[in-house]
Amino acid sequence: MKIQPKLMEALMREVVVPAQQIGVNLAEEDLDGWYAVLKTLSPEGKTSMLQDIEAGRKTEVEVFAGKVVELGERHGIATPVNRTVLNIIQVLEQYRPGARYQVP
Repeated sequence: MKIQPKLMEALMREVVVPAQQIGVNLAEEDLDGWYAVLKTLSPEGKTSMLQDIEAGRKTEVEVFAGKVVELGERHGIATPVNRTVLNIIQVLEQYRPGARYQVP
């Protein structure tokens, strides 16, 4: 398996338990349906977040990985893959063209 599908799977798996904690009817088995969808995508395709980064726009990473991390923290659930992706994309956003660089 290539790295990208492994990363995608790890990100999806981290969503299940936090979602269940807030009453979302989601189970590991539900992820199987996404594999069929993912297989239909072109390998040359780009995600909207990558397109945003390339265009110097802010991404929607807080809506996705950010929410998973927030729910994980609230319910004591580790979400290391989503946290890492969130942090990486936030760094990329910080250094996008036109962004005001902030030293931590």
